[in-house]
Amino acid sequence: MINVWIPHQKEFETFRPECKKLYESVQDKITDPSSFKYICENTFFYLFEKDKCLIGAIYYFLGDDGKLYLNGFAKRKMHELCIKCLKMSLNWFKGRVYAEAQNRASALCLLRCGFKREKEKLFVYKKERKNYDI
Repeated sequence: MINVWIPHQKEFETFRPECKKLYESVQDKITDPSSFKYICENTFFYLFEKDKCLIGAIYYFLGDDGKLYLNGFAKRKMHELCIKCLKMSLNWFKGRVYAEAQNRASALCLLRCGFKREKEKLFVYKKERKNYDI
């Protein structure tokens, strides 16, 4: 089972040092100049772990254009678990979610989760509404 922790939960503290180190090691690759402290305190930040092993994190935030974006990072060789985590987290939000893929693996993950390429590196996820006949 995948567990999800947010910065205000005591379980998060178990993984904070490792998660911070991981974030700082990939910060340039995900093109986020923000500090780990900043993203924990100013975004919708979710840490994912399974069997006491850190998978990675996804954080949602409002962009300067007022649109909801996500960014994330994960340990290597966690692709299938990352897809599960991303799909899970997408269910927590309504409307469109945007993401910029900085590499091929990120783009593939987004596409497998239902994102569509909007332009170059920009992808958008549109939650499909279900129509019910009454």
